[in-house]
Amino acid sequence: MAQLGVGVACNNCCIMCTTIMPPPNNWNGSTEELEREILKNRTHSSVTITGGEATIRPDIFHLLRFIKKTMPNSRLTVLSNGRMFCYPEFTKEFVKTGCDAVAIPLHAENAEFHDRITRAPGSFEQTVQGVKNLLEYKNKVDIEIRVVIHKLNYKHLPAIASFISNEFKGIQRVVPFPIDIIGNANLNRKKLIVRITEVKPYLEKGLAILEKNGFEFNLYHIPFCIVNRRYWKNIAGRTVEERRITFKSCRGCIMKKSCPGVWKTYAFRVGTSEFKSITASYKKKYKQRQFNLL
Repeated sequence: MAQLGVGVACNNCCIMCTTIMPPPNNWNGSTEELEREILKNRTHSSVTITGGEATIRPDIFHLLRFIKKTMPNSRLTVLSNGRMFCYPEFTKEFVKTGCDAVAIPLHAENAEFHDRITRAPGSFEQTVQGVKNLLEYKNKVDIEIRVVIHKLNYKHLPAIASFISNEFKGIQRVVPFPIDIIGNANLNRKKLIVRITEVKPYLEKGLAILEKNGFEFNLYHIPFCIVNRRYWKNIAGRTVEERRITFKSCRGCIMKKSCPGVWKTYAFRVGTSEFKSITASYKKKYKQRQFNLL
């Protein structure tokens, strides 16, 4: 998979962004620079466009068409805060580029809290309307909602799941995951860091709501030993390998090969004592306990 960062310019200033925002430098790739980078990666089967916020670039439609022309068999995904899609004509032109998927974060279930996290007044209303506009084209583009989990919003996870269930019928999937403590997230870490074990009950309540309402979901960057076994099938494989880590307590764990581990920054800032090795006997006991509850 190729990942193409198009620059740091953004119309949000999220408190937990993995980039320092506002950025200390204003690098944004020129059209020509990005075309050369695309040509270097044309053998990849998928490409993901990241920012900053890619959709505020004046040349975004040109770049997307260039990718689809250069890499016609690749899957093209744009990571976006979704705000530009609140404009129907923008959404219509975006879909015409042939982009395959859009991944959009939702930080809370209401404008007051979402906008406090993005530090951009009006961003919630624009993001929500943007998702709804994209859903008009759900047969042409996949829509993924991401929920970045941290101390400010983890207790809201059930409410966020309910909001998604009520407002965003037709999206492809929901992807919750904890923050990587770099960039703004590191600068604001005292406000943001929460143990994954503390997140667990709220996360599982949210997942149960999504499951009840027929939504597909994947869990990124959350180890098997944290969540109820019923959700193990939803845990995705390792991503961003160079920033992931497993540790001594993982030795002998029967799920180690498929476990996503945790962010290295989380292990450094919080530690790893909450993570336990899963053994065959644990797995057997868990199955029996579940059977007895039926």
